[in-house]
Amino acid sequence: MQEYTAKMQSNTQIFYDKDSREAARWIYGDKGTIKKTGKRINGVVRMYHEGGVLASEITYKNSELNGHYLLLSPEGKIEEEGFFRDNNLDGEYKQYHENGRLKLAGGYKKGRREGAHKLYYPSGSIQEEEFYKDGVLDGEEREYYESGVLAVYAAYKKGKLKMIRQYAEDGTLKKEENY
Repeated sequence: MQEYTAKMQSNTQIFYDKDSREAARWIYGDKGTIKKTGKRINGVVRMYHEGGVLASEITYKNSELNGHYLLLSPEGKIEEEGFFRDNNLDGEYKQYHENGRLKLAGGYKKGRREGAHKLYYPSGSIQEEEFYKDGVLDGEEREYYESGVLAVYAAYKKGKLKMIRQYAEDGTLKKEENY
């Protein structure tokens, strides 16, 4: 597998091979278009923050996102990681708070949310949990106060809200609606 480094200059991303020779150049247009010149990128591309700290490590196959990727802060802490297949998020995806604790964890399939997605407070306690099928909410959703007490319980079927219950911080039911 090849290894590359990349640098952004204005709207242009330049890829360099291990011998510091330019391997490819991608020019980003106003409407999301990308003009790609040079060789196809096959391997791991690393970008660095100003101080030389690793900023990202992204795997490409035939110049498309394909494999593990990692985004890091200027301090070198992991901010986000996941897996791409054929230019789409596919598999486990995670984001992290500045303190290093998990912020978000969920699955993707062909670029769409799939299965459980959990959001966490910086303290590490769960904030929200929801379930997806084919990119839409399908199943239970729970939101919690930072204390761990249930704040909201909702049920979805194919993206449509079927029922919702809202709770006070002491756990008493405040409101319930069915749809």
